[in-house]
Amino acid sequence: MPQPMRTATPVSESFQMQTLNRLFDRLIQLTTWSCAAYVAIILVIGGEWSRLFAPALIGFGGPVCNVLRKRFSDRMGFSVYIWSIWIAIAVQSGYRGGILNPILHGCVILVLMGGWLLGMRQALFLLLASISWIAVLAFVAGTGDWIPIAVATGGAYWLPMTTVWVVGYLVLRQVFDVHQNSMAEIKALNLHLEQKVDELAMQQSANRTNEQRVVQLLNASPLPITVADFSSGVYVDVNPAWERFFQYSKPQVMGKTSIDLGFWQDLRQRQGWIDAFSTEGRVSGYEVTFLMRDGTPRVFLLSSERFFYGDQDCVLTMSVDVTERKQMESDLKILNTDLELRVSERTQALDQTNRELLVTMDTLKRTQDELINSEKLASLGSLVAGVAHELNTPLGNALVSASTITHDIEQMEQRLGEGNLKKSAFENFMLRMKEGTQLTLRSLERSVSLIASFKQVAVDQDSERRRTFDLALTLTEVLDTLRPGIKRSGLQLEVAFCNGVSMDSFPGPLGQVVINLVTNAVNHGFDGLDAGTIRITTVLQSVGTVRVSIEDNGVGIPNEHLGQIFDPFFTTKLGRGGSGLGLSISHRITSKVLGGQVTVQSVQGRGARFDLVLPLKAPSVVY
Repeated sequence: MPQPMRTATPVSESFQMQTLNRLFDRLIQLTTWSCAAYVAIILVIGGEWSRLFAPALIGFGGPVCNVLRKRFSDRMGFSVYIWSIWIAIAVQSGYRGGILNPILHGCVILVLMGGWLLGMRQALFLLLASISWIAVLAFVAGTGDWIPIAVATGGAYWLPMTTVWVVGYLVLRQVFDVHQNSMAEIKALNLHLEQKVDELAMQQSANRTNEQRVVQLLNASPLPITVADFSSGVYVDVNPAWERFFQYSKPQVMGKTSIDLGFWQDLRQRQGWIDAFSTEGRVSGYEVTFLMRDGTPRVFLLSSERFFYGDQDCVLTMSVDVTERKQMESDLKILNTDLELRVSERTQALDQTNRELLVTMDTLKRTQDELINSEKLASLGSLVAGVAHELNTPLGNALVSASTITHDIEQMEQRLGEGNLKKSAFENFMLRMKEGTQLTLRSLERSVSLIASFKQVAVDQDSERRRTFDLALTLTEVLDTLRPGIKRSGLQLEVAFCNGVSMDSFPGPLGQVVINLVTNAVNHGFDGLDAGTIRITTVLQSVGTVRVSIEDNGVGIPNEHLGQIFDPFFTTKLGRGGSGLGLSISHRITSKVLGGQVTVQSVQGRGARFDLVLPLKAPSVVY
């Protein structure tokens, strides 16, 4: 709010005094120089010395008057100077010429000067004094009691007469000029004052508009607001929101302070608010506790500003109730403390659980290793069964052939002993011997080959040692051990290997993965089917890796199972011979031992495809 306006007077006393000082300075200069010129003329023309008393006294009175003005006051200087001139006129006329002295004409001018400079009362005194003195001079001239020096005649008479009236004219001219200038200045000042009054009126109108806006803002504000006198703290105004919140009507609080209404629960908070306001000139977010009308304490944040409400110096205070927020903060602190205790307890429990979990994980790892070994043994058992079945045929053929050869030899010996051996019988015997020995040799070679492949696969499976090997040869040896089981299932095995692919890796774990994937295809891929094909291919990639693909045209894998097939113990044949570890072990061996990755693609009803992407050189660190 703006500062209150103050009414200005049209013409101040200081302005009047400045005008009089300016006029008086001019009169002193005029009279002083006129008297000096008169004295100089008298001295030049050789006039009488008695004619110089009044001019000299008047000329000397000017500097004396200025001294008095500086040491005492302008009015005293004015009075002394006017009356000194009157005394000089009285003395000069009494000493020379009496009532006929032309200097008495100066009394008229002196009365005008006195009225202008000192006011009508002084002008009246000068007029009465002048009339009285002229009357005295006339009386003594008539009675002959006092005979002054004769007045000058001719040119000597007209010189002082002319001087008096010229000086009088100049004095009146100066008075008129100063009066005209003063009037012009007063007119300009009045015009300026009128402009100022108009500006002040506009400012007052703007102030009233601002006050109306302030009142509207107070009434519209949803926050409680008070306006109190700055010096006394007495409430000047409150808004409706304050009335509703504090349950006091406006007439009930007008003329009272917050202490009178008993708001302060702790007066030290009030003193702190006063100190903060005195230091900064404003307060923002000062926390206090007020007692409501029913005695309930509530916490507020006070924000105060000093401003003029109309023409009254006031303090506007806005109150924000934060009781619920403070309660929530308190509850939050308690909750945090409780949470810290709970976290501490849970941390201790978690540490205990972690220790137990480490023990469990250690046990699980041992169990997993045992399961892997069991799975390997199961694979080896399956291989043994397959190889044993495959060996039955060549060994049986060899046994039958050997038995036939033995029987033919016995018959040949009998005929030879009887002496009835014919050439044709002998030739037939030799042919049968030749066929029998060839069949026996082929059967034994086949058995030796199967046993050699089984031995290499078994050694690799058991040792997991790292070595450099030919990929195609290793896969062929692994598949040779699987062919008997595949044949019994009525399935076809097709291979397409890249020749010359050498790997520095682990052939045993690689064979284990291939066995698991092929066995998974036989057991699950053709469930309910009597025939099908399993195709195994290798492709050398350009980034130092090789891709081994095991693909079947069986029933495929449902979409909902694709994300779970590598999970431990996940199987669709639980309780029917499936452990759910084959694919999980394959995934672990591929990623942790061989340093590669295994992916699966499948469309239900169209088979499945497993891709092994393996580096030609396995990682140095095996997890």
